[in-house]
Amino acid sequence: MFFRASRITSITQVGHLARRFAFGGLRSKTLCALAALCVSSLGLACSASGGRDGRAFESMEVSSGAGGSGGGGMDQGGAAGTGGDMFDFDGGMGSSGSGGEEACAQTGGKAEPVELDVIVLLDRSGSMYGQNWNGATAALKQFVEDPTSSGINVGILYFPVDTPPDGLVCNYHHYDDLSVAVGPLPANSPALVQSINGESPNGGSTPMYGALEGALFAATAHKDANPNHKVILVFASDGDPNSCPGNQNDIPSIAGLAKSALDYNGVETYVVAINGASVLNLDQIAAAGGTTKSYDITSNVSQFAQKMSEIRSKALACEYLVPEPSGSEPLEIDKASVKHTSGLGVAKEIPQATDAADCGVGPGWYYDDPKNPQKIMLCPASCQIVQGDPDGKLDVFFGCKPDIH
Repeated sequence: MFFRASRITSITQVGHLARRFAFGGLRSKTLCALAALCVSSLGLACSASGGRDGRAFESMEVSSGAGGSGGGGMDQGGAAGTGGDMFDFDGGMGSSGSGGEEACAQTGGKAEPVELDVIVLLDRSGSMYGQNWNGATAALKQFVEDPTSSGINVGILYFPVDTPPDGLVCNYHHYDDLSVAVGPLPANSPALVQSINGESPNGGSTPMYGALEGALFAATAHKDANPNHKVILVFASDGDPNSCPGNQNDIPSIAGLAKSALDYNGVETYVVAINGASVLNLDQIAAAGGTTKSYDITSNVSQFAQKMSEIRSKALACEYLVPEPSGSEPLEIDKASVKHTSGLGVAKEIPQATDAADCGVGPGWYYDDPKNPQKIMLCPASCQIVQGDPDGKLDVFFGCKPDIH
């Protein structure tokens, strides 16, 4: 929140006064009152920020405008890193003072979530016959028909192929064409359900390397064609790899495929371990694919539907496209503020973090690429708040330096 001042008087004296009180142990409430007095009498613009060390005013900002006073109030910011509390945000930043000075953050836009595209790679080898297959297919059909999945895009592929024309069941070319192309739900649900119903678990082997390689080729190509989407692969299997030449049956080699896709253009690999699978082996693939570990349903295949919901929530976790600023002004990436407005209408600014490592346990947001940002990423604490408030919204305002985590 900002005070807009009409003139500048005795800046040095006020700066000394602010530092003296800030480091002298006064409670921030008292200091805010003193700062307000400074503004009223001296025309100084003060910026309220809650630093990690609890100092209420670490810097004071001077307005060079001329004319009348812009007025305003001051909120006491919470300390970043101390929990889920977010900094107060001035929803009136779009107005200008009576002296004709333009207010900061005059332009803004709603932050739209990144679209999620899911490619499912399902094991249909003979060991999946019975409960494993019935549970897995029922869960996938439930997932694509779930109203909560509406708006995401889903495609599917199965392995192994039956009697390939070249006799090479591990040839990745047999798996880089999806059985059902990626399409939006719910429109794509009937085609996905029909495809699942038309498959059966009678494959003779588990060519994990070739299947994963082909599926990841398809996923990374889809990501190249849709750079503003988040693309993930969900790989579900109940067995250990076989039927591939050389070291292609070794887990480190298979995990290397997932890492290559992640490094290439950010495609993540989620893994579901079905009864009969080596969880430790599949954990390695998941970790290499950027998702830490596999979803273990080896003791109960009926948990597959729940795990698919968890994957959907995690993959949708708070990535937003950077909106274009309105007007002809270019985007100033160092002058973007992110505001969350709850379903109850309470607006708070989310402080900016440097990157994911800087998030800690407190609220925050950061750019996916600080030099050429395409997405705004929410830190886990802020993501939890936003996801827990489906009626809320996220906005990005341009023109002001953000609060810093």
